[in-house]
Amino acid sequence: MPKDIDDIIKEITKLSKQISSIDNSLSNNIKDLKKDLKNLDKKVNRILEKIEELEVVMEVSELMDEEDYEDNSLYDTEWNPYKDGIDTENYGEDNEDNLD
Repeated sequence: MPKDIDDIIKEITKLSKQISSIDNSLSNNIKDLKKDLKNLDKKVNRILEKIEELEVVMEVSELMDEEDYEDNSLYDTEWNPYKDGIDTENYGEDNEDNLD
């Protein structure tokens, strides 16, 4: 074979090896990127779950605050015997029994 053809074949072989190397490198990079994306997706999903839990807690807290505000039991600073759970209807009757 003439020297020119031999040189061309060597150059083609060299280029083919380089292309194969680049292809392998790109394949590995793509695999790594896919793995990283899966990990990121898992982390984002965990964060979204925590945000949803927090939203539920915040909604419950807001509902409780609204109920407490409507009830005024938290904001009423004056003492009221009717809110202490004392049964005033039977109060006098119980005292009469205890005196005997």
